[in-house]
Amino acid sequence: MFRPSLCILSCLFFFSGVTIGSEVEGRLNVSEAKASTVTLYRDKAFIAQSFNKLPNQQGVLELAGLPMNRQNGSLCLEYRDGSHVIRPDTITWYLGGLDRDNYYRKLVGKTVEVFGSGLNVSVQGKLTTFQNGVGLVEGNNGRQYFVDYQDPQGLRVLSREPSETQGKYLKYHTANFGQQKTAGKLHLSYITPLLSYESHYRLSVNSTGNTTQTGLLLMKALLSNSSSVDFSNANIRLVSGDASTAPGMYRKAQMMEASMAADFTNPSERVGEVLVTPLPKQTALPANSRELINLLAETLTLEKYYILDTYGRNGGRGTLMAERPTQYWRFKAPVDLPPAPLRMYDKDSSGVEVIGGQSWMPKATAGEDVWLPISEALAVRVERSRVEVQQKGDKELQVKWDVKVFNDQKQSVTLLLRERDANLLKLSDVKGAVLDKHNQLKLEVPAGGHKIASYIATFRS
Repeated sequence: MFRPSLCILSCLFFFSGVTIGSEVEGRLNVSEAKASTVTLYRDKAFIAQSFNKLPNQQGVLELAGLPMNRQNGSLCLEYRDGSHVIRPDTITWYLGGLDRDNYYRKLVGKTVEVFGSGLNVSVQGKLTTFQNGVGLVEGNNGRQYFVDYQDPQGLRVLSREPSETQGKYLKYHTANFGQQKTAGKLHLSYITPLLSYESHYRLSVNSTGNTTQTGLLLMKALLSNSSSVDFSNANIRLVSGDASTAPGMYRKAQMMEASMAADFTNPSERVGEVLVTPLPKQTALPANSRELINLLAETLTLEKYYILDTYGRNGGRGTLMAERPTQYWRFKAPVDLPPAPLRMYDKDSSGVEVIGGQSWMPKATAGEDVWLPISEALAVRVERSRVEVQQKGDKELQVKWDVKVFNDQKQSVTLLLRERDANLLKLSDVKGAVLDKHNQLKLEVPAGGHKIASYIATFRS
């Protein structure tokens, strides 16, 4: 005789579960994503996530956990069912996070407690108004209390309302799909400066005293997640080539979308004008964390050069210029190399490494010649003397130069003397050097010695 009652109770429990489930369908937290892809740039991140969640019966979906700090207009929310895409009519959220005025204005008309400023016990009452740090409380004892948060000795207000109720509008984003029929997976994406990365190169050179040497090129990346969202299980990629400097906002958006769609299971991939590098699957980005990872380790064959850029039409006859060239390392890029700062390390006589110079690795593709400037020369200097200037007709100007290169090092060096004047026609009558290009001379300078050369530079007048 008790079975019908048991059946009724079971049915009630079942329908209660359905009701709870429908409430859950209308709300999600970004930490519940089925899949997340984090594409890191040097100053921001492009977040793309997917969910198995539906709006409630009124077509409303509440999202919790989104960072308040996002790029304006970057938030995109849509259901994708094959080729059919459904987007919300509106997405609403409140600005300010835990801004005091926003929080206390929502307490207006509600019960609060007043304390401080000499009160022996707190006083209960109703907050009637609050604006710009100033509020008025009607106490239950019939008195009014003026609250000024700019006064460190003044009265303070304690809320007696549950924090979940007060924080709801600061916590949730509300997407309204109206009467649209939603199906498929929910896709969410946005751009935030709270996640980013920094990368740098370390070049360790094995000094042998020869022009050609070997070195180890390392690249490291520092990943930063300053948001409260945990991306420990996300697919993480780095984008270099710097889309942020690409001309035009439309082109920049194209690069963003291309990098999002790239296959993250492949090695570094060229997407548009940027390089997308997927990180190992075990790479994690917990909330409020930083992680330093290794990206590259390549052995290089390096050639050392000293380069002096000149402008032959500057200065008058008899001008003597004493200059120091810049030391360069030349090598072939073993793989596609993204641009990043670089430090070069060398060993002293005791075998201890020292920082030999700092530079910037230019963007390079695999197999391309890379010229890496390191620092101004210490023991190599150049003296140039302008010997003669002749006007040849109405269209040409000839300048004759004498050059003396000093090398105080214990090994010979190669100096490249480059004429950078855009009006240069040719270099001719070269003595003591080799004409390497139409605007460049090459000099081999012995250890502890010097080399003398001369040439004529012809310019458009």
